[in-house]
Amino acid sequence: MIMAPHPTSASTKTEDPDVLARREVTRMLKGPVAARFQSLIPPLAGHPDPYKTIMETPELLDASFRLFRMKNEAFAEFLVDATGNPVSDETIRLKCGRSVSEIIGMAVRTGMRSYAEAYFGDPISPPKGQAATAAASQQKKTASKGRFKLINVDKISSLFKRNYGQPKTLPAGQTNSGRFYASVKDNLDYEWQVKFFPIYVEIPPHVFDRLGTGITRMDSEEKLQLLAQMALTDINKAESVMRDPALFREMMEHNVLASATVSHLGEEGFESVHDALGHLDPEKKWNVLANKDTAVRLHEDKRITKNDIAALADYLDMLNEYALDAIFDLKLNRDQMQMFLRTAEEHLGHQMFLALFGPIQTVMPDDHDEQQKMRRYQTFTQTALRSLVSAVKQLDDNLRKAGGEGSIEECLATVCRSRRIDLEKEVKKLAPSSLGA
Repeated sequence: MIMAPHPTSASTKTEDPDVLARREVTRMLKGPVAARFQSLIPPLAGHPDPYKTIMETPELLDASFRLFRMKNEAFAEFLVDATGNPVSDETIRLKCGRSVSEIIGMAVRTGMRSYAEAYFGDPISPPKGQAATAAASQQKKTASKGRFKLINVDKISSLFKRNYGQPKTLPAGQTNSGRFYASVKDNLDYEWQVKFFPIYVEIPPHVFDRLGTGITRMDSEEKLQLLAQMALTDINKAESVMRDPALFREMMEHNVLASATVSHLGEEGFESVHDALGHLDPEKKWNVLANKDTAVRLHEDKRITKNDIAALADYLDMLNEYALDAIFDLKLNRDQMQMFLRTAEEHLGHQMFLALFGPIQTVMPDDHDEQQKMRRYQTFTQTALRSLVSAVKQLDDNLRKAGGEGSIEECLATVCRSRRIDLEKEVKKLAPSSLGA
């Protein structure tokens, strides 16, 4: 007689749905999805395992993400739900059991794992039966910047190690790649993070343990360098100023660069500015506070009230302190403040608006000639802003004296339109290469 298996036996045990979903996503990525990429990316044509090649090559992984965005229709058959209906929302689960955003996170983490093993020259997990030692995992390879055009990998690496400490002694039973990956994996979710792999591997693991997403939410090389330049004491002081673990975590998840502002403001200043920004979503709020010189001015300039801050809030993450001064020098009322900025952006164009009104770059190029060019450029943009505001005031005064009707916004629009072409020419001539000139 053939006995029915016991209900609790391994043959009938229900598998964890999460495990099944991960298995199905992996099968899809390694099989039909990788085959689709192979058909679309010529360099993959001759590779027997396109999935492995993509995951071991950050440039190809980045190119694959870009291709997915550009030719989304080529992957339509995979972007369906359990009933076969098309899914356009990247947060909704697909037939495979994961959403597009979750799958992207999985791919980024897999790519980071492969890159770490190649960079450190050892496996994530030590071979069974062998004790991993520091000596056995020192076969470090030179990180390839690839086509990402990263400029300051070595400088950022040295700044992190100088300001946050050298890597600690490797514990027994761990490999360098294993320790690094354990510290970074839970902080990787976005496709744009791939281009920063060569920087991430240079950051000591204990810094990831402390800052976590504070590092991986920095979406430009300049921001990573600003974070590397920041003293750990600023971050620790910001935590003590807030006296609220949940608020500190919120800052870390959105923009850790706000630490420098918070530590500078102190408890009273931070509470005042933070309360005035309370109506903003967390990302916007912490980006405002990360714009340090302007954020500090919000507290220290006694002309500025909480209601003024609320009126300007939509622009405060992109205004430099001189633009803030200009608004109050013109004695604009709260209704005029946003209108003034919208008018300037409309008639100067977004890029020229940022050049004159936007944050002033504090990360200077290493090259002396480029430094001089940056200083000349910044001097010109600040002078141009002051001149523009003076012209607006003069035009407004002349209209009033002549008994004419008009508004400060109309005067601004007239001045911006008349100067835009010449400003664009001069900015293009003076802008250093580090600004994309």
